Amino acid sequence: MTLADTLTDTITIRPATPDDAQTLAALAITVWLNTYAIVGIRPALANYVFSTYTQDHFERLMHDARYALLVACQGEHLVGYAALDFDAAQPAVPHTDIELHTLYVLPRFTGQGIGKSLLNACETRATERAGHCALWLSVNSQNHAALAFYNSRQFEQYGTLFFELDSVRYENRILASA
Repeated sequence: MTLADTLTDTITIRPATPDDAQTLAALAITVWLNTYAIVGIRPALANYVFSTYTQDHFERLMHDARYALLVACQGEHLVGYAALDFDAAQPAVPHTDIELHTLYVLPRFTGQGIGKSLLNACETRATERAGHCALWLSVNSQNHAALAFYNSRQFEQYGTLFFELDSVRYENRILASA
């Protein structure tokens, strides 16, 4: 057994609770900046994360029946989370309206099966709620680690869309599972 196996064995996946909201905000900011602030942090990036990933944002998701929010925990520490949106039609993906809105794992914990466990839990939640596990998502075209992860899980590209920040457009790939 490797250290990664030991860590993965101690990970639990559960629904988020209101007590998790502030910690989720910190986790999301950490992962987002680590992934996208590749040349440093400028005001537009700071403004985006501090206005988007707030405690209120996560509390709203938890109280909105449209969403399911799952957290990955190692003991009392959150190490990742996933958010599903059950009412997110995407014209490029007509076979499902369930969006995997977010799947974030802290950088130190990537490669240990946590993302896979979160994705499996999301598919289970989708099946329980909608009768199928087909999901769609968008991922930045330059996020090679995420693209490789979803490719390994048999997600296919269905098109592109753009994320705009501070008048700059970033290409995202629309991926979906069957």
